[in-house]
Amino acid sequence: MREQWAQNEVIIYLKELKLRPYQSDALKRTREAFKSGFRRPLVVLPCGAGKTVLFAYMASQSQAKGKTVWFLVHRRELLDQTIATFERFGIPLHTIHIGMIATYANHPERYPKPDFIIFDEAQHTASATWQRLIQRFPDAYIVGLTATPCRLDGKPLGATYDTMIVGISTHELIQQGYLSPYRYFAPSVADLSGLKRKGFDFDPESASELLMRRAVYGDVIENYRKYADGLQTICYCSSIKHSIAMADEFQKAGINAVHFDGNTPAAERRQIVKDFRDKKIRVLCNVDLISEGFDVPDCWCCILLRPTMSTALHIQQSGRALRPQPGKTAIILDHVGNYTRHGLPDDSREWLLNSKLPQRQKYKTDGTLAVRQCPECFFTFPSGPSVCPNCGTEIKKTRQEIENIKKIHMEEIKHEYHQKVAAAVREKSDISECRNMSEVMAWCKQHNRKPGYGWYYCKARGMVRKNA
Repeated sequence: MREQWAQNEVIIYLKELKLRPYQSDALKRTREAFKSGFRRPLVVLPCGAGKTVLFAYMASQSQAKGKTVWFLVHRRELLDQTIATFERFGIPLHTIHIGMIATYANHPERYPKPDFIIFDEAQHTASATWQRLIQRFPDAYIVGLTATPCRLDGKPLGATYDTMIVGISTHELIQQGYLSPYRYFAPSVADLSGLKRKGFDFDPESASELLMRRAVYGDVIENYRKYADGLQTICYCSSIKHSIAMADEFQKAGINAVHFDGNTPAAERRQIVKDFRDKKIRVLCNVDLISEGFDVPDCWCCILLRPTMSTALHIQQSGRALRPQPGKTAIILDHVGNYTRHGLPDDSREWLLNSKLPQRQKYKTDGTLAVRQCPECFFTFPSGPSVCPNCGTEIKKTRQEIENIKKIHMEEIKHEYHQKVAAAVREKSDISECRNMSEVMAWCKQHNRKPGYGWYYCKARGMVRKNA
């Protein structure tokens, strides 16, 4: 009977849940992974790609087969959003259990044993609480969902997941209209060169000290008015103290801003988000509260005031502004140079399951900067145009770029020369046919003779310079 009611009901409540092509592709590949013998696939889709919707669909199908599903998140805000997603599509929760990871890990006996576990924001899987739950149910199938499969400490996720399914990219989502285009500006407001480290990231208190200065507040507000005046904005700060002060400075400037954090009562947090969506609040100041998975489609601008070494955090925070709206072009104001460490939100990245994210290269193979900043308007964009796409200012190569290009050019000349020499001696059967030291060394290489043999041969015939 259990399977019968589920099969009948799924026809009704899934009629309105239509997957996008890239979601259907990710779902198909996940199923294929299970059929191929994998039990714990990690599914990677960008911020805003609809991971919760996709796996709400998968959870409902498992429920229709009589399976018990746990859909687990690690933050209260994400729990509310996930429940709202299931309610929006009318998916009943007969054998689907949506909850907090800590609750289910600490009190698993309160819930039916899972056949299938779905983890949201799976980049945190290596933490002790998550691992305790996974070890408790070794026979359960697991799917991890994440936009950023990398940890700040660099440890890969392959210890938990046995295959990775990488879906559509952020750049493709923007091109297809599923995310909004954006403009990225990086006006510096403080010298952060001496910023202290704490663990694997920058020290938040040290960052706060540098950013909680009168001139910095003024520059942040001035740039907001210049580039994003009146837009619904999320401002990411370095500490709670910094966030409270930043909200106060916006208020003094006549811009309605509110700070909230994890200690803000849940009812008050919900009201703040509602007021933001209703445009009663213009700027939301926080530290980490609105980052991973937090869906605020009404946000048109992000202000980055938290320097970080975490690529995941940079992508998660800047990605909050990319939820699509009619006519929307998002604005990202990076006041702490995070783009220099992690690139732009839609840069191509090589996600790996069993090794850490490759270090970002500042320069391309042609010696030019990968990401360039206009010296006049601070518009930040992928290297290529000779003028700023925003203001038209001529973009000149830096001294380091010129040196890089010279070095590459010299290496190319050297390589071409050695190729010509090698070609010239390829048909020479005897070393005596070589005319100079370069040809002798090329001959030795082709005939598996040691360089020392060639050097003494050249010295005996006067081909070696006296100071050699």
